Amino acid sequence: MADAASADLTAGLRNQAFEEIDRVAHLASSYSRSIGEAAYRGDDVEMLVHMKQLRSCLLSMIKTYKAYFDGEGDGEEARNRADQRSGDAVA
Repeated sequence: MADAASADLTAGLRNQAFEEIDRVAHLASSYSRSIGEAAYRGDDVEMLVHMKQLRSCLLSMIKTYKAYFDGEGDGEEARNRADQRSGDAVA
């Protein structure tokens, strides 16, 4: 019974992570378009604002990915990935 509950919880968390990455990816897409539009108009201040927003989106997606997907697996494969993982400051 506990294994089924654990599997359901894991599946639920994975689904939430996919949904969050999808939500933030849509924001990133919007910010990317805004960067291009600001660049076309020559508005460097607005362009920088949208680049910072895009950067935040990318960092958020990477953090979500690392938290829910990067550590999956078991045995030797998971240990090898953990050994090869770069520091949190490097995306």
